[in-house]
Amino acid sequence: MQQNSARRASIALGVFMVIVLVAGAILPLFGSNTTVTTPAEPTQAPPTATFPPPITDFSNISLDAVYLHPSALFAVAQPAGWDDAAPNQTLTQAGVNMVNGTALSVVDYSVERPPTPLTPEELSARYTEDVLRQSWANFSNWRETNRRMEGESLLIDFAVTFQGQQYVARQISRTDGTWIYNARVLAPENATALVTYLMDQLPGSFVPFQQFENTPFDWNSYFDPQFSHVIRFPAGWQVADSAAGRLASITGTDGESLRVSGVPGQTVADESAAQAFVESARAGAEVLSIEAVTRGDVSGYAVAYQFANIDGEAQSGLTVLLNEPDLLHVADLYFPGRGIDLNTYQTLPEVIAAEAATAAESTPEVEATGEVADAFGALADTLGADDAASPDDVYITYATVMDTFGLLPRLNWSSAVLPPPTPTPLPTPAPVSETTAEAESTADSETTAEGTAEATPVSEATPISETAPVSETTPVSETTPVSSATIAPEPAPAAPVQADTPVTINVPVHTGAPVETSLPEPEPVEPVQHTSSSAEPE
Repeated sequence: MQQNSARRASIALGVFMVIVLVAGAILPLFGSNTTVTTPAEPTQAPPTATFPPPITDFSNISLDAVYLHPSALFAVAQPAGWDDAAPNQTLTQAGVNMVNGTALSVVDYSVERPPTPLTPEELSARYTEDVLRQSWANFSNWRETNRRMEGESLLIDFAVTFQGQQYVARQISRTDGTWIYNARVLAPENATALVTYLMDQLPGSFVPFQQFENTPFDWNSYFDPQFSHVIRFPAGWQVADSAAGRLASITGTDGESLRVSGVPGQTVADESAAQAFVESARAGAEVLSIEAVTRGDVSGYAVAYQFANIDGEAQSGLTVLLNEPDLLHVADLYFPGRGIDLNTYQTLPEVIAAEAATAAESTPEVEATGEVADAFGALADTLGADDAASPDDVYITYATVMDTFGLLPRLNWSSAVLPPPTPTPLPTPAPVSETTAEAESTADSETTAEGTAEATPVSEATPISETAPVSETTPVSETTPVSSATIAPEPAPAAPVQADTPVTINVPVHTGAPVETSLPEPEPVEPVQHTSSSAEPE
């Protein structure tokens, strides 16, 4: 009996184990389509950057400081807070944009020399959709929202989009029959009142210097805010040594050397005094000619001369001396060549006028001041190039450089016009043998007077120097956009507002190559009430 019970229990256990094994293999096949739902973690939308609160107190936006463009073609008001200035220039345009990183606003100015003079009524036809599209090329979207004439000025409003943010802008353009003047302000769409306020103030702040009208637009300049004298020169030339109120050294691309300075307490009363000044400043100088010159409200003399440098190489030069009460302004240019009298060469404006008059005589039905004169406008750029076609073209360029030497009004210049000095590094003396040292000692004794004059401050000695500056030094007139890691010498009146990720937008006021301006990316703040995306500044 017990054996039968144990046998039945063993059989039952075996059957049970078989059932378990079979079920373990078969049941998963029936459950393969079963969906298991797991509760998802709640998601949060990424934060959206919003604009900072707009400026509403305009009393703090001073417009007293005046910015001088590096080309010296014009000066304009620089609003307080729009500190980072990035200038630009081409063969026909010169402009600057100024950035306020806190308000995410940009102010643009430009002057343009059109191919043919325009009337105020013709301005609107100039700014076609294609032209405006180029000026907003770096934005994701733009559209013109309004256009109208106010007196002799053309006003255009825009709504633009960048990185999902809405901006508004207004441009005002006018012409004096020679140049076109543009001013444009860009700001967030919640700051239309700021745009309106600035555009009521800025367009009238242009101070054009049209004594440079027929000189190349892409030339640079050197300006001394202490003495108020200025001179323009080809773009390839470099300001190598400068400081306000001291002698400035500028080097050319083909051995030219230009020195600009002021000598307090001295003037030249006549040709004899002008000749004596040059001969005492330049050892061995032989005067070729002396011409009386007038530049605006000041007058003086242009003294052409020749000399040989310490290596015996023939050099020619021209010194322009301008008299103010108890202050003598001096510009001295010398270059390789024997007996080159720059007083006998026409300047670019004279050449252009002569060529236009000749063309008008051959085609009487066309006025010299119209299409013919404009056709010869490109001559200024051709003759101003570093690779001029002939020696005469080079000497015309030199004569034009010296003809631009003059004075600018004494204005309240902004800090961007007061660059730090750019001293020339002292060379490291190389070891010399006794024989070489003896030869150099003899050469030094022959040029002591000249070398002493170069090392003495302007107020104590003559301003003409032969010391070769280092041409690699960055020119004073160059600037760097606010997004650059390197602070350029010209702007940098205050440290720019920093942001985690800068974004680059393009808001040129002119119609040529876009001007890149960097603004800090707006950080998330409490939402503010926005106007609609089609908001117009009123």
